[in-house]
Amino acid sequence: MGTFDGVHLGHQELFRRTLKHRPEQGYSTVFTFDIPPEQFFRKQYCLLSPFEQKVELIFQHGIDEIAWVPFNQSAAQLSPEDFVETVLVKEMKACHIVCGFNFRFGHGGRGDSDLLKTMGKEYGFSVTVVPPVETTQDVISSTRIRRAIADGRMERAARMLGRFPSYEGVVVKGAGRGRKLGFPTANLQIDPRILIPGEGVYFTWCVLDDTRAHPALTSIGKNPTFNSPVQTVETYVMDFSGDLYNQRIKVQFICRMRDIIRYHSAAELQAQIQADIIEAERLADRFHLQDPRIVLE
Repeated sequence: MGTFDGVHLGHQELFRRTLKHRPEQGYSTVFTFDIPPEQFFRKQYCLLSPFEQKVELIFQHGIDEIAWVPFNQSAAQLSPEDFVETVLVKEMKACHIVCGFNFRFGHGGRGDSDLLKTMGKEYGFSVTVVPPVETTQDVISSTRIRRAIADGRMERAARMLGRFPSYEGVVVKGAGRGRKLGFPTANLQIDPRILIPGEGVYFTWCVLDDTRAHPALTSIGKNPTFNSPVQTVETYVMDFSGDLYNQRIKVQFICRMRDIIRYHSAAELQAQIQADIIEAERLADRFHLQDPRIVLE
């Protein structure tokens, strides 16, 4: 059980423990919400992954099924005891529950692993509590991953996620400045509830479909050279020519290359982009594709 925002390495350890306890005549099931409760209460969303991506990632780790409910005011009012009796026992017929060391549930966050263990004795289920999972540098948590992404530290986020942060969106028409400069960009429309990397120019990998992927440059910012007041996510796909408008693409962020800089002329910006492409080609040599959707260093 958990919210599993980002499906990071700590979450993945819960899945591994769950599969070990999978009964021969039962299923391994993840119970989750569509959004983290704390973000629902704040009404400020900074998700690491949209719900559809979260579901896809969970299934990739061998889980049989996902049970979920939308987190709303009604769900927030359910007491921990009612949640266990109604959802876990009556509906899901749980025989073993796996949760993280800091898992809280029920109205006011009163429910915890100790309550699960106590109620398990009454209702006949056992409980495994998974301790914190650490990398060599961090205790893994969604909060630390959000901070790394907001700071543009893609490598640090990737160490905790077990993959490079990725974003999907539809390509929409932008101002067309990139095309005029000779470097046409795909202007990506991303769900505003998703936390995007901090402002800067990034080396990325662009997945166009299940068979095509290209190294790319992605700029996140307001384009001060042209006094643009709107922040955009624009990707220049290297070694590609074609029309991407209205297509859904995926961009994986590998590393931050530089700050967004105001240039005195379009010619200066062109020269910088050409230098960025040379640097991106050098960076591309460090990575390879396991398949068009997975980049490995």
